[in-house]
Amino acid sequence: MPIKGTIARGLTEEEDEHLKLQLQYGEKEQSENLMIVDLLRNDLGRVCEPGSIHIPCLIDVESYATVHTMVSTIRGKKQPKMSPVDCVRAAFPGGSTTGAPKLRSMELLDAIENSSRGIYSSSIGFFSYNRTFDLNIVMRTIVIHDGEASIGGGGALVALSNPESEYEEMILKTRATVNTVLEFQKESILDYE
Repeated sequence: MPIKGTIARGLTEEEDEHLKLQLQYGEKEQSENLMIVDLLRNDLGRVCEPGSIHIPCLIDVESYATVHTMVSTIRGKKQPKMSPVDCVRAAFPGGSTTGAPKLRSMELLDAIENSSRGIYSSSIGFFSYNRTFDLNIVMRTIVIHDGEASIGGGGALVALSNPESEYEEMILKTRATVNTVLEFQKESILDYE
């Protein structure tokens, strides 16, 4: 389920609905979402039965406490010879964190990012004995290591992107997790006093 396209919630019901529609019908946001839908269709095509890939939900908007986000759903019937591990190899890393074309984007990211992403944009999940599995892509997650908290953040760039707006969107996406760390830190200081 690609999640690509994010906008803040409004302060009033009217503003909230306006922002939701702005997200859903924005050309740039649709471009981002469709780029990842197409990428995932290609990934699934390597492990699904021909003709079985379909999109039951294209460019829907889900609302959360601080943001609206655009989602699509892509499904396909796995080829019997393909294992769960084959499916994961075909789909990961997720295109919403790499961009497209996936392999070239990963090469470019590796060349320009100054450190490993760690768990951010990786995956957490499970494989079961009955050959089912469920995985996610790690986003908006706090990693605590050696007493320091880190939060990964990013966004998609398409031809219609504005760098300043993309930066603001990245800050918006990380705001709730940053606020959680700050609130925990504040409570810890108060508990210590």
